[in-house]
Amino acid sequence: MLDCLIRNAQIITMDDSSPVVYGSIGISCGKIAFIGSEPAGVSSKETIDAAGNIVMPGLINTHGHAAMTVLRGYADDYALKPWLFDKIFPAEAKLDRNAIIAGTRIAIAEMLASGTTSFSDMYFYEPDAARLVSETGIRASLSNGITAFSDDFCFEKDRAVTETMELIRDWHGFDGGRIRADAAIHGEYTSKPCVWEKIAELAYEHDLVTQIHISETKSEHAECISRYGLTPVQVLEKYGVFRNRVIAAHGVWLCSKDIDILAEHHASVAHNPVSNLKLASGIADIDEMISRGVNVSLGTDGCASNNNLDLFEEIKLSALLAKHIHNDPTKINAYRALKLATVNGAKAQGRENEIGMLKAGMEADLIMLDIHKAKLQPIYDPISTVVYSASGSDVCLTMVKGKILYRYGEYSTIDIEKAIYELNRTAEALRQ
Repeated sequence: MLDCLIRNAQIITMDDSSPVVYGSIGISCGKIAFIGSEPAGVSSKETIDAAGNIVMPGLINTHGHAAMTVLRGYADDYALKPWLFDKIFPAEAKLDRNAIIAGTRIAIAEMLASGTTSFSDMYFYEPDAARLVSETGIRASLSNGITAFSDDFCFEKDRAVTETMELIRDWHGFDGGRIRADAAIHGEYTSKPCVWEKIAELAYEHDLVTQIHISETKSEHAECISRYGLTPVQVLEKYGVFRNRVIAAHGVWLCSKDIDILAEHHASVAHNPVSNLKLASGIADIDEMISRGVNVSLGTDGCASNNNLDLFEEIKLSALLAKHIHNDPTKINAYRALKLATVNGAKAQGRENEIGMLKAGMEADLIMLDIHKAKLQPIYDPISTVVYSASGSDVCLTMVKGKILYRYGEYSTIDIEKAIYELNRTAEALRQ
């Protein structure tokens, strides 16, 4: 007997052999049992009539800072450097454990309601984030991005390192890999080569993905060349950072050689178009990266530089910006844009054999979009509808590992009223 049977659905599989099918999805023990035609005599504990709605893989957010929901709207309309050093870093110094928990819980709620089923996070108090991920049922790859400004910096005692070791010990591989520990370097400009080498060794020893901000702004990129005679990608490669899988966030100012290095090392670039535009950091040429073998995925960045965690915005904007910078409407078509947030995101996280598409044997991470709205009608091509017309508010059901975590405004694992109250109590302290 199946655990869940979804009938009468327009199914976007993201499987190149059959990207769209019509019919049913059977789910058993957290995995997809079948897609398409329903086997004779099948029975299920729960049957859902999709009523023609679109069912598709859950979205994968490969770069963010979940707890920064507490800083949503706190420092708008600044350039990156003053935004970060004059506003965000001082505000973050005031955030305690309870603030981080409140911000992360709201972020998870927002992601589930807008169709994200897996996210990569770089922040602090990450063991507490892991407990929240465990409780709420979402999927996550968690890291604390190391920074090293002072001369007396001690790697072994640094909180980012001790948290990473705690994540590895207590959470890496939890629930069949639903939670993963990642290594992380905040950025080239916030640390030193001796730190990069040690993080690279740590990632290699434990086979971890490494998250890092790379070439987000023109000044960051140029200042690195001034310091080392190399770009951020080139100097990080020199110190071994790309030995293991890397998610390089932003990559706005990559040069041709940088792209070759990333492709050679099978690194991924997490494209964050909304945040990059808001901070006027520039527009990453993802079409060029993809054509040269770089895996490009999507991120929202944190709510302090984006203001929401709706990946549907990132999907549409990625396609539009690629068309704009190349003056070519055929660049990054709808299917390729949707891959950024599904198949490519799974590959970036090291989960390509688990999630990112709907296929028998893969994890049942999926979402349903309510198409019975004026804004989504008529539908000629479900993929184009999702990319160019849909938004996170159209998500009516979110499932991770076969468990329904969100359905028509109701959460099964989050007390949303309490979560909102706790977040606003934290925000009130920041206003003082």
